[in-house]
Amino acid sequence: MLSRQKDRINFILIPFARLAGKAGLTPNHLTFIGFLTGLISASIISTGNYFVGSILMLLSGGFDALDGALARNYSMKTEFGGILDSVMDRYVDIALFIGIGLSGINWLYVVIALSGALMVSYVRARSENAIKKCAVGFAERAERMIILFFGLITGYIEVSLILIAVLAHATAIYRILYSRRILIKNSID
Repeated sequence: MLSRQKDRINFILIPFARLAGKAGLTPNHLTFIGFLTGLISASIISTGNYFVGSILMLLSGGFDALDGALARNYSMKTEFGGILDSVMDRYVDIALFIGIGLSGINWLYVVIALSGALMVSYVRARSENAIKKCAVGFAERAERMIILFFGLITGYIEVSLILIAVLAHATAIYRILYSRRILIKNSID
């Protein structure tokens, strides 16, 4: 859903992307900084310090958005950069959920939410081998991180994990059905 706001978000990020570029940073540098920030966030969350961990999680997400803005707006977009960004995002997702589990939250909720988050990404990647675009659904990474952020700062972590689990698995299923519909339509045309 938030991916539909990409142009607005990109407009906000352009000045920051310009500063990053002038500082000599590349999108891959920002991806790696976001990755490290995400790992630090997960480590802090694992100690039960949810407030600081959630702030660092948001900062990690900011670097994740900024790397794309820099790549798109300053002709620095590369195929490898896209791969690196996606892989680092998955590692951060995994680390965050493990950090939550290590903090004492019910592992069943953690595993079901994490598997949903990974399936959303996997179904998109797999579908886009067959159809042009599969960025549909209502629990993409940004939405999941916002839900997780609010769960961490309010103390409703298990509720946020259940919500992520339901929405992520529903999004994965929706993407499968969407891809099927497009493939059927294309075979008729």
